[in-house]
Amino acid sequence: MYTQKEYKFATSANLKESCNNLFKGNHKFNIGLLVGCIVYLMTFGYNGLVLGLNVFSFTFFAYRFVLTIIGMRGDKDSSNQVDYNEDLPKYCVLLPMRNEPIPVVEALIQNMIKLNYPTDKLDIVMLVDIDDDYLEDIKALPKPSHFRIMSSEATFPFTKPKVCNLGLITTDAEFVTVYDAEDAPDPDQLLKVLYKFEDESVSCVQCRLHYNNEKPNYLAKFFNLEYLTWFSLTIVGLSKTQGKGAIIPLGGTSQHLRVKELIELGGWDAVNVTEDCDLGVRLSRLGKTTVISDSYTNEIAVTELKHFIPQRTRWQMGFMVTYINHCKDIKNLFKELGAYKFMHFIMSIFGNFINPLITPLLFFIFVRSYFFGYSGETYLETLPMITLIGNYLLIVIAHLIASIRFQKGKFWYMSILQPLYYLIQVVTVYRAVYKLITAPYKWEKTAHVAEEK
Repeated sequence: MYTQKEYKFATSANLKESCNNLFKGNHKFNIGLLVGCIVYLMTFGYNGLVLGLNVFSFTFFAYRFVLTIIGMRGDKDSSNQVDYNEDLPKYCVLLPMRNEPIPVVEALIQNMIKLNYPTDKLDIVMLVDIDDDYLEDIKALPKPSHFRIMSSEATFPFTKPKVCNLGLITTDAEFVTVYDAEDAPDPDQLLKVLYKFEDESVSCVQCRLHYNNEKPNYLAKFFNLEYLTWFSLTIVGLSKTQGKGAIIPLGGTSQHLRVKELIELGGWDAVNVTEDCDLGVRLSRLGKTTVISDSYTNEIAVTELKHFIPQRTRWQMGFMVTYINHCKDIKNLFKELGAYKFMHFIMSIFGNFINPLITPLLFFIFVRSYFFGYSGETYLETLPMITLIGNYLLIVIAHLIASIRFQKGKFWYMSILQPLYYLIQVVTVYRAVYKLITAPYKWEKTAHVAEEK
């Protein structure tokens, strides 16, 4: 039976031990997978390699596309708002921040003040390390009485989930959510989420993230369309199929949970750089239900590659860590998930970082066959190009649907260029492999700036 021992609130010493154990423990499944691949290659040779890579790559994109189509039938929450009354439960809002410029913090405070919720039922916790460059300035900022600053000890690991766990165990609220420093949630978000929690079987509500830069450059437009597709269609499709086994990788912000239940789960994994993805897997393993709300949280997308690449490297590395950690317990993982649910785990977690690793190989194989040829099967000479074109069309159509459905065609032209954006992310996956080996728990913080109007 799956337990949460490795996620209990821990001392720095225990967390360091957890880090050191990443590559230790039971890796029979991944070793077996590697051996299986070697046997497969020895049996079927180069042709088998080409066929296998193409099948997996196309299957991954087809899987995402089907979820996107399913997500088009998503429910609307427009009329589902809880009444504003004195019986509302207490809500904790965690605001982790690290060396955030004061203009960013000031904007965050104003966004939190806009929340349509009784202030006497709000516990807004600003989580700032004691060695933060702006701690004293943050303390000096004018804040309502339902705001409090919690200065966490500057000890290993220097991660967002660690400080969130410290904030979690200090609140007496019934529900909790997390917002990043640049977040501007829908003012009615807490009320809309509570409507979802009226169903006692719901353990987590994920709101949608929307990148909405005032003056977006091409990178920000890519970011915007990518997240519009993911949070408004794909993740809704995952939610619709959850009863059949879907695993929902949560967003790092605007995830809402019951405090008591989250503490019983052991909180967030303090040494995973994508604690949101890990929590989504843990909830699924335990049979917990996650639903999606229509409520949006606006964020500011990064506009420079020097910020984008470290951010995506962290995300991809976190997917790798999540996969490695859960596969150590492969027997119970498969038992709890079942075959169908395990397939979702492979596609949603494993496929998320493996497919970008495959894409350059498919291109190399195509170039090699086109210019030099080889003595294999004729159809294999053209298969990589067919796969790449098929993947391209699936990406373009999915993003076109999102643009037309939710933006009335705004940025539609970015759909056609979206594969170029994907290729940029390929770089981050290879970088993530390097980081996983050299510094698996180093948190590469995304720089936030106050956007110019």
